[in-house]
Amino acid sequence: MLASIVPKLLVFLVSLAVGAGVASVAVTATKDRSPVSDVGTSPEYVLAGADTPSGPGPVVAFNEEPAPSGSPAPVPTLSPDDLNAAANELLGGGPQDVGPPSFDDPTGFPRIRPVTQFDGGPFQGANCTLASGAMLARLAFGIVTTGSVLRTLQDDQDGGTGLNDLNTALWRGYGVTASTGLLRPQALKDLLANGYGAVIQGIYGDIPEQIRLQRDFTGGHAIYLDGYYPGNPARGIPEAYYVIDPLGRPHSGYQGDWWPASIVDTFAEAWGGGRIAAMWAFPPGGVPPKVVGPDVLPIPPDPPSGPSHSPAPGSSASPAPSTSASPSGSPTVTVADAGDTTVELPSSDPGGGASNGGIITFPVFDICLINPSLPACPRGLPALFPPGVSPPILQLPLGPTVKITFVDSARANQVMVGFTVDPPTSPADVKFWAQGASPAAVGHASAMSSLTIQGQTTIVAQLDTKAATTYNVQAVAGSGILTGVSQVGTFTTGNGVETFDVAVSSVASPSFKIGTGLSPYTKQAADAFVYPMVRLDQLGGGTGCQLQANFGGTGWCLDQRDMGTTSSVCTSAQVTYALSGIGADSVAVRAFPVQAGKLPGGALTLDGVVEAMGPPGSGTVKVGCLGSGMSYTITIDAVGDDRGVLASKVVDVP
Repeated sequence: MLASIVPKLLVFLVSLAVGAGVASVAVTATKDRSPVSDVGTSPEYVLAGADTPSGPGPVVAFNEEPAPSGSPAPVPTLSPDDLNAAANELLGGGPQDVGPPSFDDPTGFPRIRPVTQFDGGPFQGANCTLASGAMLARLAFGIVTTGSVLRTLQDDQDGGTGLNDLNTALWRGYGVTASTGLLRPQALKDLLANGYGAVIQGIYGDIPEQIRLQRDFTGGHAIYLDGYYPGNPARGIPEAYYVIDPLGRPHSGYQGDWWPASIVDTFAEAWGGGRIAAMWAFPPGGVPPKVVGPDVLPIPPDPPSGPSHSPAPGSSASPAPSTSASPSGSPTVTVADAGDTTVELPSSDPGGGASNGGIITFPVFDICLINPSLPACPRGLPALFPPGVSPPILQLPLGPTVKITFVDSARANQVMVGFTVDPPTSPADVKFWAQGASPAAVGHASAMSSLTIQGQTTIVAQLDTKAATTYNVQAVAGSGILTGVSQVGTFTTGNGVETFDVAVSSVASPSFKIGTGLSPYTKQAADAFVYPMVRLDQLGGGTGCQLQANFGGTGWCLDQRDMGTTSSVCTSAQVTYALSGIGADSVAVRAFPVQAGKLPGGALTLDGVVEAMGPPGSGTVKVGCLGSGMSYTITIDAVGDDRGVLASKVVDVP
């Protein structure tokens, strides 16, 4: 009988060479518990990913139980600065590129990676102008920098900064400058429509509360504008700017959004005395187009540096306007620096209860009895041991010492696990599985990076998780039988998406009505749908279609509501979602064609994007009607949340 079980054990150990994930169960088993034969019982956990039973790799299956001795030890979270640094390194928001965002907007915006003012620097709460300037510098000059770096390159080391301070920093640090001035709104739109980017300053309290990224902040602020959209009055779609607010957290998913131009103009004119205090520049690779009649006035000198009052977050700055700071005949401009009212990085809910130890895992070899066709299963007869008798345990050489040092989160549905490996050994990975779910799959890190945290080299792994769920976790490093493993830890996720399901279906007897809202997308009214787009080749080449657009080389009619009975055909995407711990007045459910829409002249159109609004927390929303034969990316976004798109899924419409 022993001859039968040993080959199974040996095959299991040989498969360690394929990946560290295998070792995470085998080494623990040989040190903590004997293999157990339980013929006919499915294992609780099976490795997910490339090494699943249906894939090319070995079988990895195991059960777990409480450790016979010892209590779990708490695992700390990071300080706000260390968390932000780790998130910037692994998820984005710092100067570096770390991979594509979770949702890639087909419209081509933003044109640059967003930069947050919360970069860990001593003036991060006041660096809105400089962080916005870092984005403009990236667009126009290819300069990779942050607000905190730019702060060190100019003289104002107290409170907020002005556009003149920003130009000083760009010149001292990189030998470039950008145009500044007080613009009329139409001049700003002309600049952006021609490809420029711009930094503007304004009063944040003039932005409606539901789209502000910090609702209690109403003071002077600066934002970066990446584009302009003229809207479509015939469909109730307002003109809009693509806004990247440095209060957003790119490492949490924020990528900016379209804000109504009328709101942004009011924000800026309140600061600039009827004009817009702006800095603008053109991206490289071409000749900046001429903007006719910009009607630009010079920006007054920045107020002198010195001690200034910084109200607590949530207070409103009330800088006193003064005509003395403006040239004769020019508008009354606020004498203050955007950022003089400091803001704080909002706290996130990383969950709780992270601990190390208290759980052991042991392999289940008899999965081969349940599914003998698996590639790693040995040939031979099953072995049974008498009750109370265990086979001998193979003693394996020790691998490196692996220790989980922190568990934290900066983005909904993504957890960062830090661990150390002594001596440094590769490859490394983190395995995790939902506690109490049986049978359940074991996932692995979706991204990893190495950085210095609290004075020691730490590997940081990104885990894609569900909200409000308790997981077990184990870090592994090395290869083959020399692999080292950490103790099995536990953590509970915090806010994020618990449920996101999308189903495409036909709608019987739909009613049609266009709604209103702040975004430049086609909005469906409550309990109604918008008319679907129709391919031009289904309308006899587009005869009678007044508004045409091209999506991925195919012509579509956008004003199908006037084309007769074909509008009675409606396909929608039914979206069921549940959010945990994300405060918002509503949830925007949007259907983006996977290809951007272009008008006959080549200009961008957002008319093909359909938006429906759902309740906060949880709900089921139908968004449509969708164009037959088109592919869409369905997204959910908590309105006013600073993390951007929370979840997305691509669907094909029959």
